[in-house]
Amino acid sequence: MDKNDIKIHVAGLKKSFGDNHVLRGIDIDIHAGEVVCVIGPSGSGKSTFLRCLNRLEEATAGEITIDGASITGKKADVDKIRQHVGMVFQQFNLFPHYTVKQNVMFAPVELKLKSKEEAEAKARQLLERVGLADKIDAKPRSLSGGQQQRVAIARALAVDPDIMLFDEPTSALDPEMVGEVLDVMRELAEQGMTMVVVTHEMGFAREVADRVIFVDEGVIQEQGTPAEVMGNPQNPRTKSFLSKVL
Repeated sequence: MDKNDIKIHVAGLKKSFGDNHVLRGIDIDIHAGEVVCVIGPSGSGKSTFLRCLNRLEEATAGEITIDGASITGKKADVDKIRQHVGMVFQQFNLFPHYTVKQNVMFAPVELKLKSKEEAEAKARQLLERVGLADKIDAKPRSLSGGQQQRVAIARALAVDPDIMLFDEPTSALDPEMVGEVLDVMRELAEQGMTMVVVTHEMGFAREVADRVIFVDEGVIQEQGTPAEVMGNPQNPRTKSFLSKVL
């Protein structure tokens, strides 16, 4: 990996909520075009780590830089940084009173990144890409969970991010809808998007990730290729976790 292509640099990241020390020191560099899957038990700090990467949570200590710009410093322009970082949540968080197209157009227009006409053209293109061109004027409540999550991915892509964060994007879905969301994510990965994915989908991690990191008790216990971490784990905690989920 080339040192010059580091998209996300994390050093000594800690996060506490009162006396609850959720992250106890995370150090990682994530490179351009890399797909990193974050696995681990519930309550291990995975989602908090992801939320710190776009400052939805404020780090208690440590440093995060994105494309060389600090997001943890006092002078960080968080809105500017977030324009480059798309995020998809467990719950789809769509505006229920907006159509699918209006949901996808909202951020680029609101942030004044695109004119209404440009945003609409982009929305049409993205909805085509996630297989929902025919739902452009539908309201979210008329869609299945898998369709809503694909709209949420299109919405995150509407600001042309070069990093995508996914926080357990399939955990709220019925099993038969999981595949359609993972297919869209797989395609993004193939197109070279830098992705950090917190997931319970071990098959997806094994197939798509360049690197798997196992987080427990707020630290990275083990990391490596899917074959290394999932096929031949070294850490007893990783072994114990994988024996329950694989």
